[in-house]
Amino acid sequence: MRLQTVAAVLLVFAAGSAWAQSPLAEADKAFSNAEFQRAAKLYAAAADNEADAGKRAEIRVRLAVTFFNMRSRAKAEDAVAQALKDNPQLELVQDFYTADFLKLVARVKARLAAAAPPAPSPTATHAPDSLPQIRQRLAQATDNAAVEALLPSIDALEAAAPANQLTDVLDVKANALERLGRTGEALELHGRVGALRAAAQAAPGTSPVPLETLLEARRLLAAGRPMDVVSLLRGVLAAQPSCVPAFEVLAEAYLDAGRLDEAYNALRTALLGNEKPELLLALGEVELRRGRLNGARDAFRRVVEVDPGNDRAWAALGLLASRMGDVTSAREALDKALAANPMLFEARVVRAEIALADGQQATALAHLQRALQVKPDDPWASGWLGAAYLAGGDTGAAVPPLALAVRSGLAQFTLALADALRRSGKVDEALATLATTKGDDLRSGLERARCLLDAGRFAEAQATLAQLAAANPANVEARYLLGWSLHAQRQWPAAAQELAKAAALPDAPAVVKEGAQLADATLRAQELLDAAVPVPAPPARR
Repeated sequence: MRLQTVAAVLLVFAAGSAWAQSPLAEADKAFSNAEFQRAAKLYAAAADNEADAGKRAEIRVRLAVTFFNMRSRAKAEDAVAQALKDNPQLELVQDFYTADFLKLVARVKARLAAAAPPAPSPTATHAPDSLPQIRQRLAQATDNAAVEALLPSIDALEAAAPANQLTDVLDVKANALERLGRTGEALELHGRVGALRAAAQAAPGTSPVPLETLLEARRLLAAGRPMDVVSLLRGVLAAQPSCVPAFEVLAEAYLDAGRLDEAYNALRTALLGNEKPELLLALGEVELRRGRLNGARDAFRRVVEVDPGNDRAWAALGLLASRMGDVTSAREALDKALAANPMLFEARVVRAEIALADGQQATALAHLQRALQVKPDDPWASGWLGAAYLAGGDTGAAVPPLALAVRSGLAQFTLALADALRRSGKVDEALATLATTKGDDLRSGLERARCLLDAGRFAEAQATLAQLAAANPANVEARYLLGWSLHAQRQWPAAAQELAKAAALPDAPAVVKEGAQLADATLRAQELLDAAVPVPAPPARR
């Protein structure tokens, strides 16, 4: 059985109303307040009252962590041994325990596996070096070997140090580990020291928060060192397993490192203690990056249930609904977001896209103009502004913003730019724009054919359209334009045949059917001309 993190277990039990007055809930609270002696008594009582061996093993692991924080190594080992007897398959999630505690667990497992009695206490005693002596020796150490040789003395001093001196010893140990290049272990100790000092300074009955350590974690995040943040916060959570702010920053670190499952677990643990909108929003972001759109939607919906005026949550819901194709929900959510905060840039642009799809060109223009007030000359918003102008027939106004978007690498606006250039009479520029793309799909092929037709290059247009019609026989536009190119070359039978095929397709508009009728009439007129008897020349005058 794999145990969840100590903090997660603590918070889960603390959240249940049935445990509100149990020794376990009281023990969790005492541990969070660094009242380790009281927590140990309560955990022991909770273990004695638990009939399920697996749950009892979990409680005894917490008891072991408590003794470990009290520097009672022997009692911690005994608690681990009892936990292993309750559950021989016991495993710990290593990310949330210090390296020293995991070593202790490994020692106990090895001892039990070999069925060996505990090692006898040494008969000879040797007083460990004092803290000032160790500091002096560390300062005088000239190489890694000398620093490494100090670690046993530091460990001995750590085991014997009273609670009020422990943090000073751990500081020295962290410095030694840093000199050895063991940065992760050093940061873990720094985190533990920060949590212990915050607990010692906190007023009775309050939840201690290691603010300085969390600020250092934020600085490391800003410096692009997320895994160092993870190491630092492991130390914090070893001393304060239910420190919700630490879980919040830990989730950000895992998210920055791309470790999405760990970020999700950290956020879920933090949310057990408090459903803060910021945490729920972060959870939705993690779910999005994991590709779990329904999970993200549930998280964002929970935000607006907790905080109905949260504009970021409404915007996230709207953007997600648009991505999932639920235009009605997207429209409603984005309107609520923009009513609460008109400066939401991405929400403005996506709302404009929806307005364009609805045929509301003026509404789309209004949204995009406001978006560009927030981010002037933004290529994405500019591209959609050009598309909105183009939809309204203002090709002159459409070209500059579309050109800006395409120059910025947004290839999605290339066809719209080529269309605007063609409609403005700049056919050569339109063809040059199309040449910069791969352009082998139906839409780009049709746009190129339109440009060739406008340029009077009917044979080239015919060749392009013949290929498109063969590959897409049910496409009305390809067949209609092919008929037009043939008609322009006075190939009346072929033109009438293609236009008739276009008019026979199920989605053919009225203009196509009219074109087929005109082509047929032209063909018949030509046939009459061809069949007419030549009029004889009048006789010459005498």
